[in-house]
Amino acid sequence: MNIGIITSFREVCTREDYVIAKSFAKDGHHVDLLDFPVNFPVEKYYDLIIFKNAWYLSADKAQQFFKDVQALMKRIEKTKCKTVCSNDGKLKFNTIGKKYLVDLYNQGFKVVPTIDNMKDIDRLPKADKYIKKPFVSYEGFGMQEIPSKDLKNLTLKNEVLQPKIDFISEVQLYFINNKYQYAVEYAPHKWPDYPTPHVFKPAQKYINEAKKLMDLNAASCSISRVDFLRVNENEMLLLEFHDTCPNMNLLLIDRDVSEKFLTNFKKAVYEYMKK
Repeated sequence: MNIGIITSFREVCTREDYVIAKSFAKDGHHVDLLDFPVNFPVEKYYDLIIFKNAWYLSADKAQQFFKDVQALMKRIEKTKCKTVCSNDGKLKFNTIGKKYLVDLYNQGFKVVPTIDNMKDIDRLPKADKYIKKPFVSYEGFGMQEIPSKDLKNLTLKNEVLQPKIDFISEVQLYFINNKYQYAVEYAPHKWPDYPTPHVFKPAQKYINEAKKLMDLNAASCSISRVDFLRVNENEMLLLEFHDTCPNMNLLLIDRDVSEKFLTNFKKAVYEYMKK
């Protein structure tokens, strides 16, 4: 099988994609790492395309990233080439942006309180400061801190508003399709300093909460990451969901955990290719 792993040669996180490529190659497959954006018709040369750390890590290109991925997907969908981690789930989280957080909050999920219309401001808990985020963004690009006194003049256009919450840490749960794999914790938080994460054991209720999203999304074959804010020792709130180009922190976690993940990931990919 010919496999193309789309990543970004400009970022340090590419190193984990070398590990994934090497693991597939040991099974006898031809594997290439491809720098995003790819400038040739990959769909003609590969049986499988895996979208990994293929991000534009600059604020001015954040919006363009999703457009470029969708354009590539439209080309691939016309061929027999299959994709993994390509945002083909039913809920299209990355396509609709953070609007899904509003929907989940309205449905009663344990999510950071989120609105996209100032008419709903009374649905948010009172806070000294609020966080405004674009619908479509990542890495904190476009995020703004708004003092409560300025809310009366605030409008939201393709943006969400959340109260600024005090929390202990950020916890990320990783899934292959709808099966939980492991979790890591960033303490005190991930952005902007990115401390080294450590393996974390979340309570089963949070694994179950995250799994609801996997089941709703029902992606063909994907690695998904669900981010929570750990508010206190006994409570976490859903922050975000990612099923496109996820970074897995494979080089920063215990080797036995990463090797088990690779085994499970390859098994899921091979089963997917048989369909």
